[in-house]
Amino acid sequence: MALLTVTDVGVRFGGVVALDGLSFTVSEGAICALIGPNGAGKTTLFNVLCRLYDANEGIVSFDGHDLLKLPAHRIASLGIARTFQNVALFPALTVLENVMTGAHSRGRVGFARAVLRIGAGKEERWMRAECQALLERLDLGHLATRPCAGLPYGTLKRIEIARALAGQPRLMLLDEPAAGLTHSEVDELGQQIRVIRDEFDLTVLLVEHHMAMVMQISDEVVVMDFGRKIAEGSPEQVRNDPKVIEAYLGAPSA
Repeated sequence: MALLTVTDVGVRFGGVVALDGLSFTVSEGAICALIGPNGAGKTTLFNVLCRLYDANEGIVSFDGHDLLKLPAHRIASLGIARTFQNVALFPALTVLENVMTGAHSRGRVGFARAVLRIGAGKEERWMRAECQALLERLDLGHLATRPCAGLPYGTLKRIEIARALAGQPRLMLLDEPAAGLTHSEVDELGQQIRVIRDEFDLTVLLVEHHMAMVMQISDEVVVMDFGRKIAEGSPEQVRNDPKVIEAYLGAPSA
């Protein structure tokens, strides 16, 4: 059963076509990789899903909701979380405080009551306790009181995933999570993505250039080139598709 359905989505920036009639589905509980050469439109699609960009046409359905009709601030509360190509944490805040920012979409106090501190203390206490427990589950508990500044890059990537999980999403969007990691860290990350998918009952949409990791952990793969889908299927099907081989390696010489 599809949790996310993208139908004929088009995005244009002036005369530049970033997405061109893109359509695919992501099954509930699956790890779906979105791959393609640089400039294929993968991150543009993520920004459409999170309502940072407006689509010129098409429909994006998430669990029966048309995301393109919703404001950006509704996306997290609907059950969608994301990470970014470049780490987007607050360096001066502690690891725990950074993770807590991901849980605020589940808060009930609201801005005005938070400013006046009406009920904010109680909400902050349960939020802090939940996020501390989350860090413990991800083997990051010992870093809870450390500022993010100065921590290793691979650790910052894991903290960003923890922050996304703090919102208790159903769909996790991972934008090049392995970028900048060592080979051993990439292997560890691949295992962790599968573990968190299972433990947190997630569906994962992954943009990634590390093909070995993609082929090892993905249930479904969608291949893009110049804003269009050129292939979709299992890792084995995609690996042997002539269009995919041409997109990555170039057309064979005559």
